[in-house]
Amino acid sequence: KVSVQKLPSPGSGDRLKMQVSKTVHNESVSLETENKLGQHTFSLPTCRISESVQKLMDLAYQTLTEAASSGNQCATQLFYTVRNIFHLFYDVVPTYHKDNLQKLPQLTAIHHNNCMFIAHHLLTMGHQFRHHLPSPLCDGAATFVDLVPGFRRLGTDSFLAQMRLQKEELLERLSSAKNFASCDVEENYVAAKKAILQIIHQLKRLGNVWQDVLPVHIYCKAMGTLLNTVITEIISKITALEDISAEDGNKLYTLCNIIIEEGPQVFTPLPEENQNKKYQEEVPVFVPKWMKFKELLIVLQASLQEIVDRWTDGHGPLAVEFSTVEVKSLIRALFQNTGRRAAALAKIR
Repeated sequence: KVSVQKLPSPGSGDRLKMQVSKTVHNESVSLETENKLGQHTFSLPTCRISESVQKLMDLAYQTLTEAASSGNQCATQLFYTVRNIFHLFYDVVPTYHKDNLQKLPQLTAIHHNNCMFIAHHLLTMGHQFRHHLPSPLCDGAATFVDLVPGFRRLGTDSFLAQMRLQKEELLERLSSAKNFASCDVEENYVAAKKAILQIIHQLKRLGNVWQDVLPVHIYCKAMGTLLNTVITEIISKITALEDISAEDGNKLYTLCNIIIEEGPQVFTPLPEENQNKKYQEEVPVFVPKWMKFKELLIVLQASLQEIVDRWTDGHGPLAVEFSTVEVKSLIRALFQNTGRRAAALAKIR
């Protein structure tokens, strides 16, 4: 318990004293929260923005500063002038740059950052000047918070449209791999390899364009989503194959291994190569199907017994990534119809 002495009369100069029992004092330590907000919890992540947007924001702050030292009517007009500045940006910029925002991935990323930068400042801009503005602005009307969702949506929609465009291009390149069927035929193998190398090239080029532009977490999430799209499609095509010869399996393994080796190299959010290593080691975090893809490579080279062992009655690593139907389909495609195969299929349940 905490016993508090009677409060002294105002102006007495006596200091308030608190007597805390030893037990409570010792227990109070455990009441402190273990999770504390970081120093930069509410900071805008490091990213690149347009010089013009920085100048726009400077103009907004200068105008509000002028409003704070102006008469009532002038201050109100200046405040709404600043709101009109942001309305104008919202309406004009995405329309004026519409074509370039679709064609140029780097411009899309910068536009995304610009919108998030503006939204970040709009959250507190009104609060900073509210008490220096006349009524009714000082009573709560001096706010820009209502503009925040629109600017966030503006940046997000533009970037997501670019992501959809990149996905379509990647899947179009992958379509030339002829569904990864009969890769033991040289012509098919060459076509599939060419498609995968083109995809890796596109991802690396895009990674370089977005490098040191997007916030690191957005960069990794975007690149991970695109790589995951490719991997998911490859897994889908391979698991759909009805017949995979031993030679075919080896060729498929070689093709998929290109992505395993080169995939992490597309994660280069920072210009300093040594700083990117940790993001390249965290590929499974950004690419949800990465472990499933690695498990597929193991299956392509595994014996029947090894596949059954990795299934482990539905509790092994293979069971974590693949469904019963998928594993049975792979076994039927990879192995001839024998008693051993039938026994293995019986164990996959």
